[in-house]
Amino acid sequence: MKQKSIWLNEISNPSSDSLDKDITCNILIIGGGMAGMNVALNLTDEDDVVLIDKGEVGYGVTSHTTGKLTYLQGTIYRDIMKAYDFDVARDYLSSQKEAIDIALSNIEKYNIDCDLEKSDSFLFTTSDNGDLNKERDFLTKCNIKYEDAKLPIKIPCVDCFKVTDTYVFHPLKYIMALKSVVEDKIKIYENTRAIDLDIYEDYYLIKTEKGNIKTKKLVIATHYPFFIIPGLLPIKLGLEQSYAMAAKHINGKFNAINIDKEVYSIRFYKDNIIVGGFSHALSENIDYKGEEDKLLNFYNTYFENPIDEVWMTHDLKAHDYLPMIGRFDNHPNLFLATAFNKWGMTNGILSGKILSDLIKGKENKYESLFKINRPFSLEKAKNFTTDNFKIGKVYVESKLNKNKEFYNKVYVKDIDGISCGIYVDEEGNKHIVKNTCPHFKCSLIFNNADKTWDCPCHGSRFDIDGNLIEGPSVFSIKINDD
Repeated sequence: MKQKSIWLNEISNPSSDSLDKDITCNILIIGGGMAGMNVALNLTDEDDVVLIDKGEVGYGVTSHTTGKLTYLQGTIYRDIMKAYDFDVARDYLSSQKEAIDIALSNIEKYNIDCDLEKSDSFLFTTSDNGDLNKERDFLTKCNIKYEDAKLPIKIPCVDCFKVTDTYVFHPLKYIMALKSVVEDKIKIYENTRAIDLDIYEDYYLIKTEKGNIKTKKLVIATHYPFFIIPGLLPIKLGLEQSYAMAAKHINGKFNAINIDKEVYSIRFYKDNIIVGGFSHALSENIDYKGEEDKLLNFYNTYFENPIDEVWMTHDLKAHDYLPMIGRFDNHPNLFLATAFNKWGMTNGILSGKILSDLIKGKENKYESLFKINRPFSLEKAKNFTTDNFKIGKVYVESKLNKNKEFYNKVYVKDIDGISCGIYVDEEGNKHIVKNTCPHFKCSLIFNNADKTWDCPCHGSRFDIDGNLIEGPSVFSIKINDD
């Protein structure tokens, strides 16, 4: 069993240059995932556009998704109605259907081979409390046709229905195809990490490890924004940890998700089944290996073939369940796409349309729906308080990790006044790193599944030698770093 996403198998990504000097451009896109690459695709007719990615295009969060193109998204419409009303939830549904149409159009227009399959989407429940009828009522009011059905797989299910106009695809193959389409018109720099943002009256200055970029318009599409100001985004966003695994299975030609507390997500890819679920707030359960084992035990209860790949991912959400896609009120040339609430395929593709329209000065009907500085709501206030209490609690608890042993041969110890994380490998070699996240100074915990040091507050991740894997931190935790 490999600790690796299935989408990383047999993928070829011809590398692009890294930035090695100061440059100036008209539009800069930071992030080469589903959102960033779709923004780039829609800006190929603009002059002097640059895209940078901290690693390789597509190899971030996009490579750890399940690759669904569906508007049947668990309890999302019920949640949005709690925060707002029916009209807002209906508009969100409309946006997701449009995102699917955009994806299909791109795939046809550019002849993209990304293993696209039409796939019935099932929504089901493991309880008999009638909650699924709330989802039926919503779809009926929105004139969406559905069919009551039996879940075509042997896992717990009491009630179920499906829609038939949804799809699945290979997200990395789609991204690589977009890269080949845009790279003749847009300069792409890979392995180029943005580390700081300076805002001036008529331009933005992005500092990277190897050069600075001066730009008139700036798009941030980095999953978790790497800056704190403007927007104070770390206190407006919540993080969830999710788990997924893949194993050999006859292709079921459908995808499914339930609406219960323990969520199971299922789809098929060729002769594989992909099962995800057991999400939790990043700050709630810090024994990630134990949480991952819950999903593995669920799989082993209902399926026979051995697991080939297992992986983890982070899902960023806003407190009112709506993505943040748009421009900052006080900075009209600073654009953001984030907080996709587990549905990064549709919302990333949608971001490409919304942000490119705004950059070009066009109207977009979803601008007000997803605006960054949108009105306050009681549900938003409740989730804001709950999420930030959890983060504050885990921050305090993490500071109590001094001289703590996480696992056998993994412990935290003060060395010369510095809190250090120490991992002893199978050969007996010690790997010593700083145990403080550079982002918000939260103490790190050891992820015994991936063998990484993880921040339980905002999700930064580092390897056993202190190298940064994933932000929002922009710095490593190597002992010799200043």
